[in-house]
Order: sequence, then structure tokens, then C-alpha cells
Amino acid sequence: MHRPQRCLLLGARGAGMLAVGEILRDLGHSTLGLDSGLDEATVAASSDLATWHPTSIPDDINVCISSPAVPTDDEVLQRVHDLQCPVLSLPECLGLVFQSTRQICVAGTHGKSTTSAMIAAILAHAELTPGYFVGAGLRNLGRSGQWTGGAWSVLESCEYQRSFHRLRPFVTVLTGIERDHFDCFPTAESEDSAFSEFAARTRASGAVVLRNGCDRSRQVAAATARPVITWDIEDSTANWTATHVRHDGWRTAFECRGPSSHTTVHLQVPGQHNVRNALAAIAAAACVGVPPELAAAGLANFSGIERRFQYRGSYGGMQLLDDYAHHPTAIAETLRTARQCYPNRRLIGVFEPHQMIRTESLFPEFLDALQEADEMWLLPVFAARENATLLERCRLSGQLVKELNRRGTRSFLFANLDQIVSRIDHSGKPQDVLLTMGAGRTNIIHDELNRRLQRHSVA
Repeated sequence: MHRPQRCLLLGARGAGMLAVGEILRDLGHSTLGLDSGLDEATVAASSDLATWHPTSIPDDINVCISSPAVPTDDEVLQRVHDLQCPVLSLPECLGLVFQSTRQICVAGTHGKSTTSAMIAAILAHAELTPGYFVGAGLRNLGRSGQWTGGAWSVLESCEYQRSFHRLRPFVTVLTGIERDHFDCFPTAESEDSAFSEFAARTRASGAVVLRNGCDRSRQVAAATARPVITWDIEDSTANWTATHVRHDGWRTAFECRGPSSHTTVHLQVPGQHNVRNALAAIAAAACVGVPPELAAAGLANFSGIERRFQYRGSYGGMQLLDDYAHHPTAIAETLRTARQCYPNRRLIGVFEPHQMIRTESLFPEFLDALQEADEMWLLPVFAARENATLLERCRLSGQLVKELNRRGTRSFLFANLDQIVSRIDHSGKPQDVLLTMGAGRTNIIHDELNRRLQRHSVA
């Protein structure tokens, strides 16, 4: 992948594929991206995007990189095979591109995108010029992937379909393991097995960095025979711990205590979960020789990543936030952080459940998490990689709504995003906080509200 080639990217607008495209262009490759979600105006405005159709594929393509979201029987992918063009999966591409670097690989159910971005920010501040792959855009840099030619790389490492087995970590970071991806891991044992194999790929001279309070992570690491570095909040038994955590609106500070060190850390991102992310990043950076004082300085200007508690402006006095949260633990943490940042305001959550099997398997946990809001607006389940009818998707979300109302949380079911926007127009109040959550399309709500504001300002 280091000789300039003409690359076809299938599913090009997905977060991971956007990062891959940036990395490939840094390497001198040219790219053409296809995605089923592209409209004609977007394609017409770009020379490196094309509509999702077999005829959009030019004959001079040397290699194709395909998103995991593209079905194997899709007619576009079949056309690539007919052209006898080599096809790489996204994980295969990352493994090839970064195989000569010393990889810091971040895996886990929650926080891996932000933790990866934090480590990249620390290493960049320490002038180690890391390459990186993150599944969301870094707000400081306006991009999510980069190839620098440096010795180090920081790679967000996803367990889905065991894709992280394509990587070879020097440092493995485990942010925590919870039940997820039920379509890929039917049991906790199968999930642990995948993480165990990933941790075992850590180089002999490297280390596994994990949250001390996660029993599953500790059990996974114990079987690797690699050095284990632990971190957690207010945990005197961990190698790295955060004490005296202070939250002040959108800012956070804490005392970081490590082996023979004590450093005050200031963050521009809110929430207890970001204290954990920062601790993991500091501990991982220490494994490659970055002292905690320098790591803290690198984090001081870190402003977060796209779709992670992202402020999207105001609308009629309402404060608008967006987050990728789609697992009960992340939802609860995100809602608590919103309460912390905006006390004494009505908190309205907008949630699009992601996958039927995840929603059904974690139904009680979703109810507990969604109760953190004053009011919940739910959309039909986004049935990613599933064959489910609209009626089935509505029925499952409706069951959540019914049970939330029974428990005392005012909740409503909406058929689509347009109905949500109409509800905001008619029922939103100036002191409300509206928080959209989900791995699907809820962020589009903010785009529509922004377009309305622009039309009104022109008028």
C-alpha cells in the first residue's frame, strides 16, 4: 500500500472509511469513494465521489477497500470482483498500512475513539509525529486519520467481526469490556475469546493497559503473559489513578497519581467518562516514554471528537447536543454529563436504538439508562445489518416508550426525523436541553435545524 495506486473506497462516507481515505491520500494514493447515501448534489460537487452503481467504477482501479457495512452480495462489490480487482477490508487495509509502525491499539466497549484521539494528541505534543486512525473527526485537526511516516501509530481497534486481529499492538489499551455486538458474539465467552486473542497479539516487549475495575479486562490480560498496567478513578491499587476530580461546566480537572509521579490534569471535555479516557491515555503514553507532565500538557488543548457530547448550537433558546451513545452504559453517562453541564434545566433525550438484537438483549438496561432524562423521544430501531420490517422496528421502540411512561418518564414514539424536528418547533422551550443520541442518523436533526436558522437569517 506504499506505492501510489488508484483506490476505490466502498462505503466511503462511513466514519472509519473517511479516516482510511485521509490516510491513503497522505500516502500519495488517489481515491474514488462510493456510498449509497450520497445525493446527486454532493457527487456533483466532488471529483472523488460517485453514485452507488456498478457503472460508477472506472477501469483503472488498482485496489478496492470495502467497509464492513457493504454486503458481500452487493452488485457494486460483485462488479469489483468481475474486474479482478483486489479487495481489502478496512481492517486489512489498516494492518497493511501501519504494519511497519509501533502500534498503540485501543479497544473496548466504550471510549475507544476518544481515548485513541487523546493518545494521538499526547504523542503529537511530545513531537513523536504519530499516524492515527480514529472513528470520528478530531475537532482540533478536522480529520480522523493521518499517515505521517513516524515510528508510532495510534489505532482505534474494533472487535466487530474480530477485525482488530489484523493489528499487531506494541501497547494494547482495554477501556473495558461489556456485552455488545450480539450478532457477532452470542455469548460473553465468545466475546472474551476475541479480546484474549487480540491482547495476546501484543508484542513481547510491550504492555497491556486496562481499567482496574473491569474484571473481564483483567482476566483477558492475565492470559497474555504481557506486563499489565492498570488505571482507574479513586483506586489506590491501580498503577495510575485520578483523585480530587472537579467538574466545572464543560471543564474537568483531576490529580493524576502514577508510579513516582503526581500531575494536575485539566481537560476541556466534560464528564467522568473523560477522566477515565484521559487516565488510559496518560498510562499508555507513559509506556512509550512520555512523562505524565508532558501528557497533561498535550491534553490541555484537546477539544474532543465529532459526535461525542458535541455542542451543536442553540435553537429558539434550546441548547443542542449530539452524542454517538447507543449502548446503555454510554447513554446513562452521557445523560448524567448533560445534567452536570446544564443543571436545573429540562433534559430532553432523542434516541434512535441501534440494532434489534442489541435493543432486545439489553432491554432492561436501556430502560434504566433512558430514565436519566426528563423526557424521551424515541425513533424506530435502526436495524443495521438486520432484516426487520418497519412495523417490527416501531413495535420494539414502542415497548421502550410504554415501559418508560409506566416508570414515570414522559416518553413519545416518532416515526421519523421530520416529526422530531416538528416537535422541537412546537414544544421546545428556551431553557430546554435537547440531546440526540444514537449510532445512526439523529445528528441529521441538528443539520436541519441549522438550515432553518440560516433561512430565517437570510429572510
